[in-house]
Amino acid sequence: MKIAFYFFIIAQILNFVNVFAEKSIKDSSKFNSIKWEKVLDHKEKPLKKIIWKSYNDEKSYFENKNLKSKSKKLDKTQINPATWNNRSLRFSFEEIDMPDAGERMGLYSIGTYDRHNHGLYSGVTLYGAASGRRGGFFTGGYTLGVERPLTENLIFDAGGYVGAGGGGAAAQGGGLMIRPHIGLKYDFNWSILGLNYSYVDFPNGDISSDAVALSLDIPFSSPALNWEDTGLTVSDYFGTELSNVSLHRSHLATRIRNYYPTIGSKTTSGGSIDDSLVLVGVEYSYFLDKNWFTTFETAGAVSGGVGGYAELLAGIGYRLPLTKDDRLALLPALTIGGAGGGAVETGGGFVARANLGLEYQASSNLSLIIDGGYLTAPDGNFDTPYVGFNLAYVMETFAKDQKGFLLKETELIETTKWRFRPAHQWYFEAQRRGGSPRDMQLMGGKIDWIGGDWWYLTGQGLSAYAGGAGGYSEGHWGVGVFSPSWKNLQLYGEMLIGAGGGGGVDSGSALLYKPTVGLEYNLNRDFSLQTGIGKVISKNGNLDANILDVSLVWRYGASK
Repeated sequence: MKIAFYFFIIAQILNFVNVFAEKSIKDSSKFNSIKWEKVLDHKEKPLKKIIWKSYNDEKSYFENKNLKSKSKKLDKTQINPATWNNRSLRFSFEEIDMPDAGERMGLYSIGTYDRHNHGLYSGVTLYGAASGRRGGFFTGGYTLGVERPLTENLIFDAGGYVGAGGGGAAAQGGGLMIRPHIGLKYDFNWSILGLNYSYVDFPNGDISSDAVALSLDIPFSSPALNWEDTGLTVSDYFGTELSNVSLHRSHLATRIRNYYPTIGSKTTSGGSIDDSLVLVGVEYSYFLDKNWFTTFETAGAVSGGVGGYAELLAGIGYRLPLTKDDRLALLPALTIGGAGGGAVETGGGFVARANLGLEYQASSNLSLIIDGGYLTAPDGNFDTPYVGFNLAYVMETFAKDQKGFLLKETELIETTKWRFRPAHQWYFEAQRRGGSPRDMQLMGGKIDWIGGDWWYLTGQGLSAYAGGAGGYSEGHWGVGVFSPSWKNLQLYGEMLIGAGGGGGVDSGSALLYKPTVGLEYNLNRDFSLQTGIGKVISKNGNLDANILDVSLVWRYGASK
């Protein structure tokens, strides 16, 4: 059965690559178009005289009026109708058998997917332990699948996931995780409920188990904006669809939190956690209407002697304005998810959190949020109050509904430039605790906000999948710069700071620095390839390794 599933994954990947190649060729032809001109093989009679006459005897007819006006005037007949990307958010849960007799581990997942032609979908998925005794087990990677309607509401679904991670003292080996699935889904219009047969396998570890997975898909859509769409009015862009389009608020925040564990909080060895913990992470919130929002967060410890502790949470909240100008607001929220690692005793990994934030909107695109709350692991020994500070970049996202804020026909579209970079990295001679240095391989993703013509902010997350470091993961924030393009080539450089730990890697307290330089080659308007070299350096540990990085770059636009 395992071989059949793997064969299916390979077939689907080849199918997807074929579709992707066709799209790339098509885009490439637009990016570097060649114009052919017929050369006449006979001599034309030369024109003796060209007489220019203005239309209706108005000399201004042939003047370049664009030079006389700074306003952007568009010919509406040349504007294509808005195109939308169909996407979905997926949650799932399943229980798998572990190598120890009688042990089972509950896995939950959060994934977001783009839906392509021919029923294909692809995207990013994160898995974490939620029950059992492997709190701190996490993996992250990529999912590729295909859907086929069987009836009006019944859908066939099959696909596969490839990712990396581990933790929780599980037998994940090098950390590579493969998970094919096949099943049926029922479309309730507002959501899609699925029942799948899955197979979770760590090829270089001891975890190998089939499972029955329950999934919930929430479909949504967003306009396919390009970097060049800035300056169009919403009337020009959406046309007749405008009456069914509204603005939804969202924000992407970098955050830092101080945890103060209670007296009963324990390590996995039974010791007390006496020090406060500092966590850094990233959070994304999307507003379902003018007040209610969903929120997703991941964070990791950078101090407190629990290097490797991480969280993956999701929940719902409400924004309550306190002032008429909407600058000050309360943000109560409830979240659940998985947490553990770093020898913190979270039991099976399930945690719940209550949070209250106070937001001050400093500008239309920047908010400062001070928050506090309480996190508990019900089946473990970890409870902690906390306080935090968040710096949030606020965006307005278009949606095909009337639940958000209404649009004015003359309102201009402002496009922010983003990049997503699936990445693979080699760490050479990475130092280990109690062992000799070894090479290791990591996979992950990077997301960049392009701030100007030469710089960007970036957030990155990677996990080990080979090299005997299963369970090692890291997350970073940083800034990058890039040079002007020359013959489709440009240089780039990055400086990152973040946290990493697990897998026996000697990362000390988990605080890491990561400088990189490299070269980028532009394939077409939307895609590039990057390769770079750099270092990963631990502040308190012995990790000091050279890096080789290879990334695919996907450029896309989002409303500002």
